[in-house]
Amino acid sequence: MIPDRAEPLQKLFERHVRRPETPSTANGHRPQSASIAALSDEQVLERCRRAHNAPKFERLYDLGDTGEYGSDHSRADQGLISMMAFFTQDPDQLDRLFRGSALCREKWTGRADYRRRTIERALRGLGDTYAPREVAPSTNGHKTFPSPSPSLYKGSGRRDAKPEVARFADMKPPGPRHYLLQDLVLAAYVTLLHGDGGVAKSLLALSLALAVAGDSGNWNGRRVEGGPVLYLDFELDAEEQARRVYQLCKGAGLERPPERLLYMSALGYSTRAAMTAAHEECEEHGVKMVVIDSYGVALSGDAEAARDVIGFNTEMLEPFRASGVAVLIIDHQSKMQAGQSYQSKGAFGSVFKSNLARSVIQVEATERGEGTLTVRLRQKKHNFGPLADPFGVKLIFSEEAVSMEPVELQAVELAEETTLNAADRVKLALEDAPAYPWEISEITGLAVKTVKNALTGLRKQGVVEATGEVESRTEQVRLSVPASLPYKRDGDGDGSDSDSRDYVVENGEAIF
Repeated sequence: MIPDRAEPLQKLFERHVRRPETPSTANGHRPQSASIAALSDEQVLERCRRAHNAPKFERLYDLGDTGEYGSDHSRADQGLISMMAFFTQDPDQLDRLFRGSALCREKWTGRADYRRRTIERALRGLGDTYAPREVAPSTNGHKTFPSPSPSLYKGSGRRDAKPEVARFADMKPPGPRHYLLQDLVLAAYVTLLHGDGGVAKSLLALSLALAVAGDSGNWNGRRVEGGPVLYLDFELDAEEQARRVYQLCKGAGLERPPERLLYMSALGYSTRAAMTAAHEECEEHGVKMVVIDSYGVALSGDAEAARDVIGFNTEMLEPFRASGVAVLIIDHQSKMQAGQSYQSKGAFGSVFKSNLARSVIQVEATERGEGTLTVRLRQKKHNFGPLADPFGVKLIFSEEAVSMEPVELQAVELAEETTLNAADRVKLALEDAPAYPWEISEITGLAVKTVKNALTGLRKQGVVEATGEVESRTEQVRLSVPASLPYKRDGDGDGSDSDSRDYVVENGEAIF
């Protein structure tokens, strides 16, 4: 008689073949992956009290102290939820844990939309998450322990996330696009600032950080939006950067740095650890802009490998963008080669550095004097509007102070700028005096044929006319009306008054 093996076979099937169903919560979020042992409420609280930011957690959870958030209760709620979300990504558990905190109030218990928004923002902004090591039974009946891991982190925290579909018809029309620096540094996107060594890239970025954190409203003639700023430093230490900050403060007439200017040194830490900590602080302090100095060191990979650059943007920079933080990242550019122009140079390495940024700004030194440096900033890419006007900045150095002042570019200087179109450059070249096509070519760097084509169009528009002077069977031309610069806008920063095509300057040509 063959014994009945149905029950043992069913147990074998359940243990090794059947996949457990993935439960879902009432609000549509999936809980933590079943492959990772979920922590109980007590275990989550216990680990929060042992974490590096335990004192901050206890002030929020036990005392309801919102002082570190400017007494902003909503920001404090977000900070507490974000801390706990490192240890659990179950929305129901996060809700339950928060209700046991001293921060819990009627706004939390009575408004489901506020609860959902706060929890979703915390989960969306996750970089790494806690991965508890599990104890598993072995085949011989004894419990076995996995080999120690060098890290308790597991990937990006978004590994199990599922994209959601939405209808544009259900979305409200968005408001004006926000810029931390007018037309140049976009809120909630990546801006790349690159240039040769010795062109004061870091000083310029640090000066901008001071202007934003200090709510000055202006930086070298361009509007800024105020808010907290974090300077994440992969190159220098706190002492050296503090020296620079106080020099800039003195140059700007400030007694001390603004309270909302934060600093974090990444020296001695892995990129993942530094970026995770920086993102956490951005969430807690409501940071509007993070400055990363610099790309090459932070990347910790091959700058010329597309895979490494794309991975860095996806894993390290995307969490900031998803949290609404503007990223200004400083980078170097490759050395000049014979026959190349400075303006044609991009950031060193893969083209994806520029491709994945939404605004790209190049810094070029134009004049060096005794204790002074004049640089030109040109926007080479802008995804959401026309390129901003090139402009100059003069830095004045002394032992005690570093000051900056805007420098107005002359027409002949603007005519050299490859970020402007050919017709504008031709008009700028003619602003001071009449010229022949080959003279305009020498001023602008444009090919003679390109100059002649531009002049043909400008003549039809009635903008230029012949002077009557002829040389080598070529007419000299002049402006028939005062030079107008159509590439200049009214400066509202939303690009609504101009052609909003996306274009980038590459090898001296505008690519649409």
